[in-house]
Amino acid sequence: MGSCPAIVSRVGFLDPVDAPPATSWTEETPTVLAPSLWAERRPTAETLASLPLPKGRAIRGADGKLLGWESTGREHSGQDLAELWLFCAREFPRTGLWPICDADDLRPRRSWESAADDPSSYWRGPYTVPRDMYDFDNQPDREEFCRWSRWDSGEDLRDYGLTDTSLTLATGPPMPADILSRLAVPAQPERLSLLACRRPADAVFILDFGVANDDAPPGLFAGVLRSWEARFGAVPVMLTVAWTAFQVLSPPVDAMDVDRLAGEVITFAEDSAAQGGFYVRHPDHRAGVRELVQSREWLIWWD
Repeated sequence: MGSCPAIVSRVGFLDPVDAPPATSWTEETPTVLAPSLWAERRPTAETLASLPLPKGRAIRGADGKLLGWESTGREHSGQDLAELWLFCAREFPRTGLWPICDADDLRPRRSWESAADDPSSYWRGPYTVPRDMYDFDNQPDREEFCRWSRWDSGEDLRDYGLTDTSLTLATGPPMPADILSRLAVPAQPERLSLLACRRPADAVFILDFGVANDDAPPGLFAGVLRSWEARFGAVPVMLTVAWTAFQVLSPPVDAMDVDRLAGEVITFAEDSAAQGGFYVRHPDHRAGVRELVQSREWLIWWD
């Protein structure tokens, strides 16, 4: 393991909770995914004990397996936690624990049930997972938006100064074997969570994370992020209902692919795009969508 600030580990356990759906621990590594973005094995209490964690609590599922861990103390600085994020992210292939900054608590049940079970739910199909942003047939909660996107995407993209990409996915450059070496220390968080998942994108599922005001339920969020993860090495850093941060370890370099990925991002976060909600690394650095997708640190404001 690499070096990391010395932080004393004090881990307690909560009552069992059920995890939202995510990639099975028995699946083979996807051929399209960089090997270091796939965990070797499911984490255990021993895995947690091998990490230099501050005061926190571990959370188990109803099956007794580890779901994750979250910090609870305030005695460590944001810089300590930021450096710990980087350390844990680089250890992910070994631990199967992906770090997320400033996430909500791991909940004891899924927040988003189908309308058949709960008419007050935001979404009809919160766990339907599209293959990518343009897999409109698997986005039931964006039915009206998807119908519009099929016909008018070219005109909308031109409004942002982009080439009409005809809903064609961007292609990423060759990805280095040591892709996690490109990770950077993130902005200083107030707290840190570790999520048990086979691939970083699936941290979305463990947190049951979605953005209601832009009809981005957990399934859509995870599906699009899996697609960007495979093509560009995009990994989640922060997941909150107001802000999401990602590090994109192998951004596009070809001009057409820049426009194509920009089109995907606008389609994914249309409301954010319309309100100028794209930033590079820090809220003081507002960016156009082209600048965003060529950077390695995306920050998207949702509301």
